[in-house]
Amino acid sequence: MRKFTLPLASMLAIVAAAAWLTSMSDRAVPARLESQDGHTVTHTMGDLIVRDVVVSVHGGRIDPASLPAPGPINEWAEIRKVETDSAGERTRVRITYQVFHGVRGPETAELPPLRLRFSGTGGSPDVEVPPLPVSFMPLIPPGIPDEKVMIRTTRPAEPRPFAPYGPWLGLGLALGAGAGFYLLWLRGLLPILAGPLPFRRASRELRRLANQPLPGRPACLILHRALNETAGEAVFGDDLEAFLARHPEFIGLRGLLSEFFAASRRLFFAEDSDDGVYPLCLKLAHLAQRLERRRS
Repeated sequence: MRKFTLPLASMLAIVAAAAWLTSMSDRAVPARLESQDGHTVTHTMGDLIVRDVVVSVHGGRIDPASLPAPGPINEWAEIRKVETDSAGERTRVRITYQVFHGVRGPETAELPPLRLRFSGTGGSPDVEVPPLPVSFMPLIPPGIPDEKVMIRTTRPAEPRPFAPYGPWLGLGLALGAGAGFYLLWLRGLLPILAGPLPFRRASRELRRLANQPLPGRPACLILHRALNETAGEAVFGDDLEAFLARHPEFIGLRGLLSEFFAASRRLFFAEDSDDGVYPLCLKLAHLAQRLERRRS
């Protein structure tokens, strides 16, 4: 039995070592590096270079703190964007560079290396991404001195046809002009088109008396003048029915007109108080203005 003890122990040790090596192999971090830029082998100033780093990690993920940050990385290159996406155990890091290396002849430079760390991998080593060689060609053909370089003029903007917008512009101008004329007419600022508008003018003048201590007498005078201008002659209380016969648009104001003539008679001939006279004149002028507007 002792003859088989040593070989059996050796075999168990070999199996254990193989299992440990397999486990370590599973925790290793194989990386596949791929450069894709959509250009030819050489680049010129201003080109974008997209580099894909594809990493397969068993049970781990990339530490975001180890990813490069956008910004300048040296005097002729900068990182524009860093993107990551994962599918299963595979993680892709896409780095977009922009290069500003101006050369006068073919030249090769290197984008710096990267170190990506991983977490949750049981001590897996970091991934070392080697430098990326980049070949440059000059924008200016070799042999041409700087003073003979022809700079292309800025291309002017293409003229846009105006035809589709003409009718809409005309319609907008017409609507704007119509609205402007209507507002002017509404405020009595177009006397040529609106004709004589005595009550409209009287309404504006009456509003200016609002802060006077005794506005009754001047308010009556303003309203008497508007009635006389509308009738074309002096209108008194006894002439009210004749006035309404010639201007039937004001028939609905018969009661207020009668009240106004009575208040005016008391104020000027009976030396009565002007309490309530100003509000009566203001109301009568406002209502007469609305009827006058319909007639004009």
